Amino acid sequence: MSTQGSEASPSAETATETSPLLPRAEVNDASSDNRRWNPSKLFLTAVVYFLHRGMYNQFVSVYIILQSDRDEHLYLRKYMNMLRVPLSLLTIGSWSHFADVWGRKPVMLISMMGTMLSYLVFVLFQQAEFIQKDFRVYVGIVALDCLFGGSIAFNGLLHTYIADCASPGSRFKHFSALKGLSMVFHVGGAQLTILLLILAGQKYLILSMITYIFVAVLNVVLIVWLLPETIRSPAHKLPILKAAISPAMVFLRQPWSILALFVYSLTPNFDIIKIRFGIICSKDSFFSQWYFIFPYAASALALLLLYPTIEILYQRKPRPLQSVLRFTRRLAYTCLSLDVFSTVTVVSIAASNRIAHLVFDAISPFTVAIAPAIYSSVPSHSAVLFGSFSVIEALGGMFSNMFILRFFDWGSDDVTQYRLLYGSLAICLILTGLLLFVDSTGGSVDEDDSSAVLSTRDDEETVTLNS
Repeated sequence: MSTQGSEASPSAETATETSPLLPRAEVNDASSDNRRWNPSKLFLTAVVYFLHRGMYNQFVSVYIILQSDRDEHLYLRKYMNMLRVPLSLLTIGSWSHFADVWGRKPVMLISMMGTMLSYLVFVLFQQAEFIQKDFRVYVGIVALDCLFGGSIAFNGLLHTYIADCASPGSRFKHFSALKGLSMVFHVGGAQLTILLLILAGQKYLILSMITYIFVAVLNVVLIVWLLPETIRSPAHKLPILKAAISPAMVFLRQPWSILALFVYSLTPNFDIIKIRFGIICSKDSFFSQWYFIFPYAASALALLLLYPTIEILYQRKPRPLQSVLRFTRRLAYTCLSLDVFSTVTVVSIAASNRIAHLVFDAISPFTVAIAPAIYSSVPSHSAVLFGSFSVIEALGGMFSNMFILRFFDWGSDDVTQYRLLYGSLAICLILTGLLLFVDSTGGSVDEDDSSAVLSTRDDEETVTLNS
């Protein structure tokens, strides 16, 4: 199949690649159902899913807290987080490849069913008091969720849906909005679980189970009802082993993008360090509350409104795809530069000037466009690619969390440890910028696509989709 460079919005039939191991995607367009893609449908499904995942994660955390002492709780949480990512790393290739072969929707449903099964088994074991006797049962139940793909695979599929239905030049604003929704509704699901614990008391288990099952079933209904089927390539099915190692092929084809995303994903967990450092330097109740609320709210606002608006304004005039990708990359450089500047400045003045610390630390939460920019830098339709991006991002977060737990003393107000951690943060940000700079493939597109003219009308494009 060949792409149509003269059209502003390439159809799904002109998809690039589905898997790094597959030559081209085949679009199942036997149906004459030409739908106008509405991103609000995908975002509604994503919102319910993020709410559901937030409830799931908080529910199992509550039971660990209630049934163990503090040291055991921290150990189990650390062990669970270390187990989740490697298991997902082993399974992400197979599930993402199946999404390229069977279609996105079936794998999404399988992932949801695995999470629901994990939750129900957890509840049954808790009622039978197995978990109180052996907490390894809990770890096994969480592993069951990961073996069905879990949140990491589902996150990759959400990005893949956007890649399927939006033109390469309009993906950045959708990826940015998706990340913002993830931040908001993961917290919303966790807070809903805590609220149920406060309101229900002894009946917490029953009420939380009913609420969780309702949200999970609603999510399944939305996936089936709202999401169209997009790209599938049944003729290119691979053996299980080759499918499992397909993320390695992604790394070989996009090494600098993968490394840049990994190094950058080491940095978001430092936000809690920034908050703690700000509270120590402020020594004021108002500023303490400000440091707890503002960074998270500002990051979500930037992802949901600021960066999508910037891209829309840039594309008010029709522009070549290469120009749009170049602009997105420059936006990522700008964010990295601002974050490095604010980080170095805070290290220099934080201990001596509270207002300066407040001002410069306020810049950092708005510099969150880097990950969406990396996701949108490769104009591909591959579920394996976006699944690999998702698991690499989670892998970086795992190492970052381990690093902070190892070197950060929560009970100490020593400014030196904060400066060391801020220095590590600055090094990661600078290295991310260097990796993006040497990435010669991230901004490249197919020769036929390079002349495509894009505008804000990309969102109004029609694509051939199969229910």
